[in-house]
Amino acid sequence: MQKKINIPWPVIACALFVFIFTNLFSFFIFNHIPRVHDEIDNLFQAKIFKSGKVYVPSPCAKESFDFPHMINNGKWYSQYTPGYPFLLLLGLLLQAPWLVNPLFAALSIILFYFLGKEIFNSKIGILAAVLGGVSIWFLVMSSTMMSHTSSLFFTSFFLLFVFRSLKNPSISNGLFAGLGFGMAFLIRPYNALLLSFPFLIYYAVKLIRDLKKRLKNASAFVLITLAFLSVLLIYNQMTNGHPLRMGYLVSYGEEHNLGFGRMGYTDIPHSPFLGTLNIGESLGAMNNHFFGWPFSSFLALLPLLWVTKINRENRKKDTLLFAGFLSMMVGWYFYWGTHVFVGARMFFEAIPIFLLLSARGIIELPRLLSDKFKKLNQLMAKKITIGVLIILVAYAFFIRFPAWIWPSDNEWYYKNFTNNFAGVTPNIHHTLSSIPLERSLIIMKFLYHPFESFPDGWWSSGFLHNDPFIKGNIIYAKDKGENNIKLFQCFPKREIYFYLGTLEKGMLMPLKKAENNILYGEPISLDKNGKRYIELIDSPKKFFKVYSSDFGNFLDSVYEKNNFLDIDVFKLIELGSLSIKNRNYREAAFYFEAALQIEKKPEIRYRVLCQLPACYFKTGKALEARMVLEKIHDYEKGKYFNVIPEKGF
Repeated sequence: MQKKINIPWPVIACALFVFIFTNLFSFFIFNHIPRVHDEIDNLFQAKIFKSGKVYVPSPCAKESFDFPHMINNGKWYSQYTPGYPFLLLLGLLLQAPWLVNPLFAALSIILFYFLGKEIFNSKIGILAAVLGGVSIWFLVMSSTMMSHTSSLFFTSFFLLFVFRSLKNPSISNGLFAGLGFGMAFLIRPYNALLLSFPFLIYYAVKLIRDLKKRLKNASAFVLITLAFLSVLLIYNQMTNGHPLRMGYLVSYGEEHNLGFGRMGYTDIPHSPFLGTLNIGESLGAMNNHFFGWPFSSFLALLPLLWVTKINRENRKKDTLLFAGFLSMMVGWYFYWGTHVFVGARMFFEAIPIFLLLSARGIIELPRLLSDKFKKLNQLMAKKITIGVLIILVAYAFFIRFPAWIWPSDNEWYYKNFTNNFAGVTPNIHHTLSSIPLERSLIIMKFLYHPFESFPDGWWSSGFLHNDPFIKGNIIYAKDKGENNIKLFQCFPKREIYFYLGTLEKGMLMPLKKAENNILYGEPISLDKNGKRYIELIDSPKKFFKVYSSDFGNFLDSVYEKNNFLDIDVFKLIELGSLSIKNRNYREAAFYFEAALQIEKKPEIRYRVLCQLPACYFKTGKALEARMVLEKIHDYEKGKYFNVIPEKGF
């Protein structure tokens, strides 16, 4: 027994490294807060669970609290399945929900070892664990509060005990296999089904061939799996109104489902061509970021292509493992939303498969090299292999990793991990909490161009601090224009403020109700500054860099002619286009320059920058026009940041 539970020191060292690295990355880059809509939704659901509820009633003026992927139809809850929010609940009880993924990541390293040892041998297990510890994709994703890391852990747990069940079909192995599959299914159902499919088929074939020997093991597996499935069915009934109705269908309807012809959040119906394109994009992301090696992260798989030189039994195991990934590829081919974000996230659970296959390739390489080159003995081939691996890992951490986390010339929040990743900052809440604002409600309006897919998405920095019963000292709501008046009726005992701005600076104004109108008070200024604070300004003109007196006069004119609350990126682009129609190219250029000073999304910046050169040519600024065109001439390689207009000239 002692030998069975022994964990080699390299595995323990890698697990500790992963735990420390992901915690530090979570703290310094993500500030220990959720950033992505999915993370925020799952944490909000965990808060609901903490209150002892499965869902809570929608808040008063519920439209002011709409948020992507949150169902708000009288019941208020996340569209996602309950598995991961339950795990986050455990983190909430420890007052450290950000600790959940680093813990599961470290435990996954240990599972990689046992999985490799179970399927192949101890050397494969150790190497798989080490490779997992230096996978930059695994490290970055596990630093987030996304559901993928816990799903990967339980998927690996399932694989371990399925393979153990094949060797030793005991009741306990069946129970643990069911536990792993059941939890993975409760966290990310579709991924659990896709990856497990080939292994369940193989397991079923073995069961049929020797039913008497394996019946108890299979019964234990099915029993536990059905228990977890029952939990999901009951949860769906309580929340979505039908045991087979998933939350995303309540949120978005059938368009969100699988199959060609569905558009989901996009404007283009899904098709075989788009399916191929999306899968190719995911493979490209894995190629770049799985290990972060030069040329390819799949280099270690190349030795496995020497078909005639590989042990036949190991070849069968390799094929079975790879079938798990192929199953995922086929499944996601029919889904419109397989977009790359923090790597090829839809394929994250395939990491143990590629770790084992990569370890297999590396272990095979010295023997294959010594067979190919007779003068090269296996010991020397091993030393060369280790040396090359060290170089590859160094390249990944010192070149590929920084380029991924700190991309040059890209300030877009969804690409630059260090620049308010996913359009979220803790600094707004920290700044407002320092004023302090006792028993207050903050209505938030951001100046950025709205998300086409998620028009309710920009106020994540506020929503993540709300509690399910809207009872916090500071609560946040999103701007609903004239309908903001409802908030005075719903929260009569709170002081209400309006936040207008960006993630870096804003205007905070006290609001008062006068009959059916809202009055805006003088903006509140704050002298504090530093990395944890945003700038609170007293004039909307200060959102912009006034690089010339003409541009300053233009801004004065804009705010004289328009309600300052209406001036955002969308409005600036609209007014700029109108100026072009009126052949006022100088004014149009100013509008576009103002928009570029605020907007971060490359697609929106590209649209604006495409219109700007014509305005420059018409106003005698041919040099500036050519410089802009030079920057954006290739859409895929275009440089949409640090362009002349936003820097002043």
